[in-house]
Amino acid sequence: MPPFLYVCTSVWADGKRLLPRALNTGGGQLYNQAAANNRTERRQMMKAGPRIKVTKDGPYEVHNIDRIMRYQIIPDDEGASEEYTADRKYDVAQNPVYVCRCGRTHRAPFCDGSHAAAGWDGEESAGFAPLEDGAEYFEGPNLRLADNPKFCAYARFCDAKGRVWNLINAGNDRADKQAIREAMLCPAGRLVMYDKESGEAYEPEYEPEVAVLEDPVIEASGPVFVKGGIEVESASGRSYEVRNRQTLCRCGRSHNKPFCDGSHAAQPVFKAAGEGENSEA
Repeated sequence: MPPFLYVCTSVWADGKRLLPRALNTGGGQLYNQAAANNRTERRQMMKAGPRIKVTKDGPYEVHNIDRIMRYQIIPDDEGASEEYTADRKYDVAQNPVYVCRCGRTHRAPFCDGSHAAAGWDGEESAGFAPLEDGAEYFEGPNLRLADNPKFCAYARFCDAKGRVWNLINAGNDRADKQAIREAMLCPAGRLVMYDKESGEAYEPEYEPEVAVLEDPVIEASGPVFVKGGIEVESASGRSYEVRNRQTLCRCGRSHNKPFCDGSHAAQPVFKAAGEGENSEA
């Protein structure tokens, strides 16, 4: 008997579309067309690369990602921010996916339409100039620090062991290494450290990723952490500076929208409600 192919159409149950059944190719081999299509789409999606579109008075429209990670800001023994630890993964099954920026969703980090019911004003107020155009510079014997406090995400890595602004003045290897580390851990990119001799910036090697931050020390939910040079496009269609590290507001309170300005840490602190579907601890 020659090989044959039959296609089982999609099955619906309780208003939800289920995956098609496997296809029989005649030789006992099973082939799932939907899974194959998904793999092809995923390869094309990842090749295109992630990008983020800010929608007018609405959520972030995030393209070409297959997950959103959640990171906890872990403190040292003295309560100072020390490192990030991933503790949850939110699987993303649609493209684009919509991430809340008004702070009112009940299925964080995803949008549930609450911005519309609340009449939330999400007008962007950030400019399009490079972040360092508004930075103040601090110089030590070996290092040069660019600091634009307007973009502070209040992650507090810069205060860990002597404060980065003081450490650069010490001029010794130990202090320089700590200062570089503290600047590189700044999620917003507010702080950028340079080697004075070469002029090169110290930057972490981040792959493109969209994540959300949680800050257990202050019991607050932090911003959307955008890593690895992902383009962020404004609602007007103009793109902001592409940076290796940046944080986007998700509490809805920032005065520098769409970027975080640390407002989530103001009393009462912002705490994201609910857990997104398809999350994996």
